[in-house]
Amino acid sequence: MTARQAALVAGLLAVAVAAPSIRNGFVSDDRWIVAERPLLQHPASLSAVLQEPYWPVGFGGSLWRPVVLASYALDYRLSSSPHWFHAVNVLWAGLAAALLTLLACRLSDPVTGLVTGLLFAVHPVHVEAVANVVGRAELMAAAGYAAALLCALAVERRPVYLIGVALGAAFAIGCKELAATLPAAVLLVYVGRASAGGIRAGLRPAAAALLPILGYYVLHEWVGAGILSAGGTAAGLERLGMAQRTWAMLPVSLQWWRLLLFPAHLSADYSPGDIVVSTGLTGAHILGVLVWAAAAWAAWRWRRTVPGIAIGLAWMIITVSPVANIVVPTELLVAERTLYLPSFGVAFALASVGAAWPWLARRRIALLALVVVLGAVRSIARVSVWHDDEVHFQAMKEDAPHSYRTLWMVGKDEFQAGHWGSGERLLRDAIALAPSIAGPRVDLAGFYLDAKLYRPAAEQLTAATALDSGFVPAWTLLPPALLAAGDTARARAAAREALRLFPDEPEVVGSASAVLGAARRR
Repeated sequence: MTARQAALVAGLLAVAVAAPSIRNGFVSDDRWIVAERPLLQHPASLSAVLQEPYWPVGFGGSLWRPVVLASYALDYRLSSSPHWFHAVNVLWAGLAAALLTLLACRLSDPVTGLVTGLLFAVHPVHVEAVANVVGRAELMAAAGYAAALLCALAVERRPVYLIGVALGAAFAIGCKELAATLPAAVLLVYVGRASAGGIRAGLRPAAAALLPILGYYVLHEWVGAGILSAGGTAAGLERLGMAQRTWAMLPVSLQWWRLLLFPAHLSADYSPGDIVVSTGLTGAHILGVLVWAAAAWAAWRWRRTVPGIAIGLAWMIITVSPVANIVVPTELLVAERTLYLPSFGVAFALASVGAAWPWLARRRIALLALVVVLGAVRSIARVSVWHDDEVHFQAMKEDAPHSYRTLWMVGKDEFQAGHWGSGERLLRDAIALAPSIAGPRVDLAGFYLDAKLYRPAAEQLTAATALDSGFVPAWTLLPPALLAAGDTARARAAAREALRLFPDEPEVVGSASAVLGAARRR
C-alpha cells in the first residue's frame, strides 16, 4: 500500500465515523459563536469578518480566529441549515485525518502510517471536535498543521516548499492558537525522520513557520484590544504562579492519559466539582509523577529500536502545551476537543510499537481490527450527545453530575420550575465551586430581581462585574439593581461606567440611560 492510499483509507474512515453528526443541530457554544451572529449571516465586508473576535463582544470578545469565522460566513452564503455546517465539519475531519496519516507515512512507512491513521480516524476523544460546529477550529487547525509539516519535510528536496510551510502555518494559526507550537513540531519531525538531516536542517522550515505566527500576534494588536485574551483562567487555578499551576495540573493530566489511551468514559464537562484542583500533595500527584516518568523512561529506553514512542510522546507534549495551563493559563482544565491533535502522537506511538515488537506484529491485524471497530462504535454512539441542547444537557447531568456547570444549569431549571429553594441552593453551590466565574452570579441575580430582592441581586452583580469587567449581561442589570435597592449614587456611577465600557451595546445603553434619567428625577 502506498502512502497516498493509506491517507485515502484513513480519511474515508474518518468521514464515515463523523457522518452521523450531520443530523445534529446548533448546540451550546454553536449558538453564541455561529447561529446567533448577525455579522456572519450578513457581513458588511470580508474585512469586518476578519477583524471580528471569535467570541462575541458580549462574552468578552476573547480570542481571534479569523479563518474559522470566515469559513462560517462562507457557509452562510450557501445554507443556514446546521446540517450543512456539520457536513462541512465532516469533510474537514476527513481531510485532517488524511493529511496526518500521510505525515505518519513520511515519518515511518506506509503500513505504520496506515495503522496510525486508522487509530486516529476512530478515536472517541475526537467526537466533541467533530459533532459540534465550533469544533471546526480544531479540525481546520490540524489540517493546516499537518500540511505545513508535510511541506517542511519536502523542503529537503525542493526549497520552494518553504512557501507551503508558511501558508500552512498562517492557515493553522488563523484557526486556533495551538499552531503557535508548529515551529517546535517542525524540528521534531526533522529529528524523527532519519533522512531529514536533524535539527540543523529543520531550522529553515521552522523559521518559515514562525514568521506567519509572529505576524498573527502583531495583527492581534492591530485588530483591537481585548482579543488577545485567552478567555480567562480556569476555575481553581486563579492567582497561581507557573510552578503552582504545573503542580496543580499534574493530577489533572491523568485525564489526558485516560482519554487518549482508554476513552471508555467520555464527558460533556470537566470542571471543578467533577475535577478536583489541588496544590497540595495527594495520591493523584504521586500517580501523575509515576505516569510521566514511565512515559519518559519508555521513550528513552526504546529511542533507537522504537523511535516512534519518543516522537509520539514529544508530539503529545508539544501539541497539548497550549491548553496545559502552565505557560499560559486558559479557561479550561480539560476538554476532549483540545486532545484532537495530541491524539495523533499517541496513535503514532502505538502503531510504532505494534510494528516493532514481533509478538504484537503477529497479532496486529486482529488487534487493529478490534480496536478500530470498538473505537468506531464508541465514536458513532457518542455523536448524538450533540444532537440538540436538551440531549447535551441530559448528557452533562449524567456524565458530570457534580460539576459546577451542571449545578448551574440544573439550578436555573429549578428556578424556572418555581422551585426557588433548590434553585438558589444549586446556584450558590455552583458559585462556591467556581467563585471566579461570573455567569452563575448573574443568573442568580436575575432570579433575585424577579423576586424583587434587589440588594442580594446588586451584591451578586457587583461581584460579577469585578470578576469579569467585559461581561455585558452583568453591566446591563447592575445599574437598575442598585437603583431599585435604593443606592442612587452607586447606580449612577455604575450606569456611567457601563456607558463608557459598552457605548455600542444597545441593551447596556438602554438600561444605563434609563437609570441616569430616573436618578435625575429623584
